[in-house]
Amino acid sequence: MDYRIEKRETFKLLAKVAKFRNESISEDGNAGISDFWKKCGANGILDVLKQNTNKYDIYGPCAPISKESTHFEYGIGMEFNGDNIPDGYTVWEVKPTLWAVFKCIGDNGDCIGETWGKIFSEFLPSSEYCNKCLNN
Repeated sequence: MDYRIEKRETFKLLAKVAKFRNESISEDGNAGISDFWKKCGANGILDVLKQNTNKYDIYGPCAPISKESTHFEYGIGMEFNGDNIPDGYTVWEVKPTLWAVFKCIGDNGDCIGETWGKIFSEFLPSSEYCNKCLNN
């Protein structure tokens, strides 16, 4: 699996955010997140993000999953350098932390689903960074 761990300082993401059921991350064949990527590509959402950044890296940030909630938030975003937040978008301030950065290259949303599958079947079960969070 192609990934790297990097430390990032505080930055802001402009993101289109959707809610997904907690169970969806472990359901075989669940295409909710990859379908969200496809929809965002088709609906011009990525174009809006590009208009509000000077860095074109695309992020798929995931809010923490909680036992107290049935859903989690997942966004598609780019670093935000503006002042005016477009309607329907959210700004997430990302605190300094370690990031697991996964390379996902493809011409459609299928690579997103494949990468998510590998994250949960390969990376998380064997990672020194995440074993504690899986056992809680």
